[in-house]
Amino acid sequence: MQLQGHRPTRVTVAIFAGILLCSSTSLAQNQPLPSPDKKGSEVFKNVQVLKDVPSELLPTMQFITSSLGVQCEYCHSENAFDKDDKKPKQTARKMMQMMFAINSNNFDSQQKVTCYSCHRGSPKPLAIPLIGESVPRPLNEAAPAEQPVTRDLPRADEIVQEYIAAIGGSSAIGKLQSVTESGTFHAGPRQFPVEVLKKSPDHVATVTHWPNGDSITAFDGKSGWIAFPGRPLRPMNTADMDASRMDADLHFPLDLAKIFAELRLEKAAKIGDKDTLVISGQRPGQPPVEMYFDVQSGLLVRIVRYAESPLGRNPTQIDYSDYLDVGGVKMPFQWTSATPTGRSTIQIESAQPNTPIPDDRFRKPAAPAGPTPGS
Repeated sequence: MQLQGHRPTRVTVAIFAGILLCSSTSLAQNQPLPSPDKKGSEVFKNVQVLKDVPSELLPTMQFITSSLGVQCEYCHSENAFDKDDKKPKQTARKMMQMMFAINSNNFDSQQKVTCYSCHRGSPKPLAIPLIGESVPRPLNEAAPAEQPVTRDLPRADEIVQEYIAAIGGSSAIGKLQSVTESGTFHAGPRQFPVEVLKKSPDHVATVTHWPNGDSITAFDGKSGWIAFPGRPLRPMNTADMDASRMDADLHFPLDLAKIFAELRLEKAAKIGDKDTLVISGQRPGQPPVEMYFDVQSGLLVRIVRYAESPLGRNPTQIDYSDYLDVGGVKMPFQWTSATPTGRSTIQIESAQPNTPIPDDRFRKPAAPAGPTPGS
């Protein structure tokens, strides 16, 4: 049941981090998100390298931000993203072409080399190895390996069954038809009231109450949208809709075997003082979803998702704690979502199961009247 509580956060933290980091110069604030049936060059001006990229164009920009440790204004001019007046933007085009050529010529066009392969969070890649602060290791001593999967570890399906039992059992989960949660959204020292609404089978919304109005991230089962005060309404991209679709499934723990073509036990790992087992959910043509289960409690304590972009995968990590009973099902009352560019925490203060939630809470609002952009 934990997976429902954090999926809206995966979308919210990515968007909030982009706005917090890029402020008024953010690409997400000043440009429309391409519809899935249109290419980037049909929506954005002066696209030269990523002409055939649809809704993945914004995740591509987020990947560059994470890889180079820079903000939007490093390459773009404020309120004039199509201009070529900054040298880093011209350099970025050459670097993307170089990366595509390396992968094409050496790795059969597989995405083996990315911006992060060289930059590692710096605008200028380092050519000389750094001297680390850790205790040195003799050159003839092998590097420590990850803890291997041994025969005495349970199978992936057994871990899932323990997880279902730990949060309340199949019967209790099956009775959940809606959940209404309220609490606080924490981003650094700032705190804001937040509501998380889920309605079976496929509706989910997160509403954050800012001082200047509400931000709303909602998915109605077919499409998703994102609204921030004073900014144009934006449709979700493909990765956000995929995440929201799983968030909206109140029976997600029971549906794991249906959602993923394969559930694979990958390794044992430590998270703080907790021993965990890591299951990778595999789907054809999509990046894996990694789920970390506490060996002692059986509860889900971390999940890592990846959003595809033409340049590389954008990771989102969510850690869960403070499990409490909601309608016979244990749910996390605190989760921290992190991307390479920011993190936030939601602390739930109250949660009500099976409360009526009107469909209009998930409905896309009408566009405000006024002149269209560029008119």
